[in-house]
Amino acid sequence: MESKIKKHIIQILPYFPPHIGGLEKVGEDIFLKWTYGQSYIYSGNMCQELKNTKSKKPVYNDGFKTIIDNDNKIFFPSYEIIDNFPIPLFWTKDFWSSLGYINSIIKKIKNQKDEEVIIITHTRFFVSSLLGGYIARRNKIKWVHIEHGSDYVLLSSSLKNKIAYIYDRLIGKWILKNADTVLAISEASKKFILQEFGRKDVTVWYRGTEFPEYFSKNILKNMFPNKKIIGYVGRLYTWKNVGGLCEAYLSLPEEILNSTQLVIVGTGEDFKSLTYNYKDSGIYFSGGVDYKDSLSYQSEFDIHVHPSSPGGGLATTLLQAMKLGCLIVATPYEGAKEVIRSGENGILLSNDSVEELKRGLLEALSGFKYRNTYAQRNTEILQDQFDMDKNIKKLFKLI
Repeated sequence: MESKIKKHIIQILPYFPPHIGGLEKVGEDIFLKWTYGQSYIYSGNMCQELKNTKSKKPVYNDGFKTIIDNDNKIFFPSYEIIDNFPIPLFWTKDFWSSLGYINSIIKKIKNQKDEEVIIITHTRFFVSSLLGGYIARRNKIKWVHIEHGSDYVLLSSSLKNKIAYIYDRLIGKWILKNADTVLAISEASKKFILQEFGRKDVTVWYRGTEFPEYFSKNILKNMFPNKKIIGYVGRLYTWKNVGGLCEAYLSLPEEILNSTQLVIVGTGEDFKSLTYNYKDSGIYFSGGVDYKDSLSYQSEFDIHVHPSSPGGGLATTLLQAMKLGCLIVATPYEGAKEVIRSGENGILLSNDSVEELKRGLLEALSGFKYRNTYAQRNTEILQDQFDMDKNIKKLFKLI
């Protein structure tokens, strides 16, 4: 029997769309689809798009300004010390004003009969998850953590990696140990939590696959006529292994290079080094684009490559490729081995080496006739495992 108690949720996020990323998309999907009570977002607002959005309006609480828009989204001031790692500006009046606003929402709900409020955080290594844990414990309410990672942070700097590891072993461990409920975005995430942090009572919760309407602009087909488009879309970080993909592609026979085009869509910490290292290679780098444009680019891919090393939980761009009907070549990491099976719906590699990526590209090109068959199977998998409404209902039961 389904609970009659209203469950209001407050997601504490490092970023929120229009900032692009898989975590942001999952947070937005939960926010928009939650029908079991009120749904709130409490997120960092350092990204320029949010600062300039016309929908925001100032709300005053205890004399200090809080940024809130028309749809239950509250933003706290934050700053990136490291790329894609926002730090809340705890020392500012605006931060404490926004926190006071959140606490007032919690207090109001707690005073209602047959209603509860739940804090949801995402990914242990963001400070927003620590903040969410603090809010939950201070207000004595339930704390649910959704883990998106499947390995320790891997960046281009060994010093940053060391700092991230120490943070993970201290703060990340505390988050995974103390959250009332821990959900993993994939089996890969669940395995990582068990092996590295020792928590056993973790349930896998798959997200859904609803994407906004987009219009294919045929940019790539016009730029590279009569060529098969081999593409990657996503963040450019070391653990995404885009450099490995570039090396694998450039090692292909010359006749294949003449009839194909590698396209890299996205930006990130490694963008400058990648564009410098491959500036004369013929590889096309789009740079940063907004979410709908990234979908437009990806819809033109004949072959989507998922070259990731261990790190992420379940790549949004991989699910997008399945939905868009691309022929998929994937390493087994970042959740890929949970959804891709060689000879059934794509090509699953054994590891993330340059040699394996090259083998996968050659197999995809020689077996391109199977694209439509694989695409049909991917549609079935998405409908069965990643139906948005069904998985939001499951989330309600899990928390």
